[in-house]
Parts: sequence; structure tokens; C-alpha cells
Amino acid sequence: MKKIALLLLLLSVTLVKAQTSDTLFYERFETGGNSFTLNTADMGGVNAATGYNQWIVNNSYTGGSGQLVCAGFPTTFTIPDNQLQPSGVTGGPSTNFMHISSDAAQASNIFNNSFLAANGLCGGNESYFTAMNQDVSSTGYSIVTLSFWWMCGGGNNSFGEVYYSIDGGINWVLANTSPTAYINQNTWVQEVITLPAFAGQTTLRFGFRFVNNITFSATDPAFGIDEVFIDGETLSAPPVAAFGVSDSSICEGGCVDFTDLSTGDPTSWLWIFQGASTGFSTVQNPTQICYSNPGNYTVTLIAGSAAGSDTLTINTVVVNANPAAPLLTSMGDTLTATPGFISYTWYRDSVLLVSSSSNEYISTQNGTYYVTVTDSNGCSSSSTEIILNTSIWNVETLEGGIYPNPVIDQLYLKNNGEIIELTIYNSLGAVIFKAPYGTIPNVIDLSLFEDGIYFIIIKDRNQNIGSRKIIKLR
Repeated sequence: MKKIALLLLLLSVTLVKAQTSDTLFYERFETGGNSFTLNTADMGGVNAATGYNQWIVNNSYTGGSGQLVCAGFPTTFTIPDNQLQPSGVTGGPSTNFMHISSDAAQASNIFNNSFLAANGLCGGNESYFTAMNQDVSSTGYSIVTLSFWWMCGGGNNSFGEVYYSIDGGINWVLANTSPTAYINQNTWVQEVITLPAFAGQTTLRFGFRFVNNITFSATDPAFGIDEVFIDGETLSAPPVAAFGVSDSSICEGGCVDFTDLSTGDPTSWLWIFQGASTGFSTVQNPTQICYSNPGNYTVTLIAGSAAGSDTLTINTVVVNANPAAPLLTSMGDTLTATPGFISYTWYRDSVLLVSSSSNEYISTQNGTYYVTVTDSNGCSSSSTEIILNTSIWNVETLEGGIYPNPVIDQLYLKNNGEIIELTIYNSLGAVIFKAPYGTIPNVIDLSLFEDGIYFIIIKDRNQNIGSRKIIKLR
């Protein structure tokens, strides 16, 4: 039992998900980010001409100081430098990236990731949306992942969001993950999002939104994005366990072979054989699985691959009991075995003589005899050996005879005095009449005998034995 449990544990460790990963989309913004359309009207976004902030793509990380006139009053502002990209960003530390920039900062020749927070005086509530302008097909992929690097200081009313569309950008859905709002992150960090809705789509797109509502507490940087990847993983289906058996009904002590018929290209197999002398196997097609005791037994197959596993348990093997050894008796030259079996196979000196449906065999010579019987289930057993060592002669060679045959009432025996013993047996080998020396009758009354087959065994003065089959009729 411990060995089986250990095998199950090892199998479960081996059966990890098989994934083939493909990159379906990537944008590093080194060529300007042409796969994104900046400042779209989606989700209430304003365009660059009307908004006081906007999405741009460049590789500017340097801040600076500038002046903004708000409500007729000049205001000086200072924008900090953006953190350079970490080693995980391809081509870093200062490659192009997509980010928010304010008109006021650009007027002061500052083009890094920063924003003018809405305060109700110099600017009201606005949001800015940038979206993929091409569809990505994720059909055939079980797992689809969006990954990107981001930063966003912002505040409670100034934060970034991620959206997805599965209808070519007509409708957008907030990617409800944690975090939902991208905020309070002044340094670069990588985000990975996997949602079931991303998989199996023909028109998948992603977009980024920066929300800039009125606040009096917000900090740079604004929402910055780099290295946008969409990866699809193909998750192979686990196998479906199935098997065949060479013989589903056997006799005790018999053996069978099993054939794996599982689909889905399994690479590992664990067989559990209830009641068999071999308790389990890990080969694909186990052979010579033997059963010693009668009963109905289940077989379990766990077929596994890197994609997973499937378990099938069914009542597969019926083990039939072998019949009891037949009783073999002899009456003269006739051997008789227990009746009721389908076939009888007779042997003399371990040499096959004949196989038939008869439970009798007339011997023609001395030797050591036994019979093997087979029942309706095909199960067999053999009798013990019986030795025939006698002179066999035909009663009809005497000067007398036995008649009539078949007989109805009276059986006549012609005897010249050579017969010294006469015995009559029924078909089961029971003695029903016996006449010892000096009492041999000339007429035997069979009127009270049941209809059937009887055997007369006669011994002469030289100890020779003869036999005769008699049929009794009414």
C-alpha cells in the first residue's frame, strides 16, 4: 500500500501543466509606438488639442522647472527626474516609453513623465486614454497574459487604469485586478495580468487610462508605460484513460494482458490491479497479470502526461472458480467420470487420448488414466490417476452369453461354469447387484431397476475380467 501511495505521489509531481508560450503582441515604443493610438476618446478621454495633459512617446527622463500662469497669476513649478529603467527592461536604462506629459511642462521644454493635476482653477476633471489600434487573436490559447512595466505617483484622484476590449475597441472593460488603480509607485515595476476573458478571443485589445480628477494632493510622475507584451499559452488537454483486457472472464490461477487505449498521448501510466498477484504496474501495456482467487475485480488506470492526468476504474476481470476435481471410477474396461461437465479430456500415461462431451471412456489397454473436465466457464480440473492392470475379455467369447440388450425385465446369462463372480453397477459406479462364486444365476430380474445404463462385470476362474454395458428399458 505504501508503494502505491508513493507512486501516486510521484505521478502527481510529474503531472505539471504543459504550456507552449507564444508572444502574440509586443510594443517597446522604440519606433514611436505605432501600434497604439494616443489620446483617444474612449472612456471619456480627451484629445491632445483640448486637454492640458496628453499621452506622448519619447525617452525623456529629465525634469526641470517652469512657470504656469493660472487665473492670471504666474506660478513656478518643479518637476523631478523620472527614475531610469531597471535592468529588466530591454535596452534600458533610458529607452522610449509611453507616458503622460502636460502642456505647461512642454512649454517649459520639459518632456518627461509628469502631469498638471486638476485643481479646479487651472484645470478641471479630465481623463486620457491610449489604446491598441490592432486586434490580437487569442483563439486556441488557454491562458493569455498582459505584461508591462509602469510607474505612477498620482494621488487618490489621479491614477492609472488598464482596460481590455474583446470587440475590436468598441467597448472597453476595466481589468478588475489588484491593483485596480495604479498609484503611489514612483519607480518602475512590472505588472502581469491574466484573466479568463483574455483567452479565446479574435479581437483582443488593451488600453491605458490616466484619470486626473480635481485634487489638492498629487505627485509626479504620471502614468508611464513600457514594454507591453501579450503572451498566449497553449495548455494541452490531459489524456483520457482507456484500456482493453485480453480476457475479461478467466479461471482462478489464470493470467491476462492489458492494453492501454488512452487518447491524448499519455507519457506515464499507473495501473492498480485489485485482487491480482501483481498489485500495480507502471508500464504502458502490462502482461501476465494473474489472479489466484475467484471474484469480480476492478482495474484502475491513471494515464498522465505533462498536461494532467485522467483516472479510469471499472469492473474488468471476473475470476471464476475452478470446478472440484472429478471422481474417476473404473468398471472393467470402462472409465466413468463425474457427469455434468461440458467436455472431458482423457489421458493415458500422460498422453492425450481424446476430448469429448462423454463422461465415459472405454479403455483398450492397461495404463495410468486420468481425465480433465471443463465447465461452462471454461475452467478445468483433473481427476486423480487410476491404474488399469487387468486382462480384459469379451463376455460373448464364453460358451454362454448375456441377453437381451436392451432389456426390459429379465436378463439371461448363459454360463458353462467358468464365471465365478458377477457384479452389476449403475452409471454412478454404485453396486446394485452382486453374485459371488457358487451363486451365479441364469436369470437376473431387472424389473424393479430404473431405466438407464448399467454395467455387468464378470470374473472367470483365471481371474480374467469382462464387462458389458446393458441398457434397461421399461
